Amino acid sequence: MSAQLAFATVETPIGPMLLAATDAGIAALSGDTSLGTFLAALRRRFPDADRVPDEGALREAIDWLRGYLAGTHRKAFAVDLGGIGRWDAAVYGAIRAIPYGETATYGEVAAMVGSPRAARAVGGALSRCPLFPAVPCHRVVLAADGISGWGGGDIRVKRRLLALERRRVPGLTDSGHSRVTRRDRARR
Repeated sequence: MSAQLAFATVETPIGPMLLAATDAGIAALSGDTSLGTFLAALRRRFPDADRVPDEGALREAIDWLRGYLAGTHRKAFAVDLGGIGRWDAAVYGAIRAIPYGETATYGEVAAMVGSPRAARAVGGALSRCPLFPAVPCHRVVLAADGISGWGGGDIRVKRRLLALERRRVPGLTDSGHSRVTRRDRARR
């Protein structure tokens, strides 16, 4: 018996998104692809899963997604990293560890996964990420300007989400950077 992979189109505060999940968690999210492309990517990652349109099975994930994008849910939702390579999975795990309302540079994320010289490889993993915003890629910024470096589509979405998180967390500067230093983050 194969596992079920439920999927649906979901209206969100940033526009319609395709969402898929297994029993383990969210398996994929996309706001800028066709249903056919989305399902083909799922087929590659989960070749033995039955892909079933089932909004009811996704109710908890849909509620989280809408709430997260509206700024009412801060906690992370479980994700299913099946079919994702080890490097990408490690990068996504590090990004999920960046606290709500804070940012990290590509270099800092590379250091978090034990490869401090691999900032570009972090960018590559983010460009392939099928799980935004369950993997909050918008929290990764360029060291040079604190905002650029967005492969997730419209830079306005990144700015909007950073601003949303900044409003809900005291102690952030207007630039979107937390007042937490790298040394402080390493001590956590």
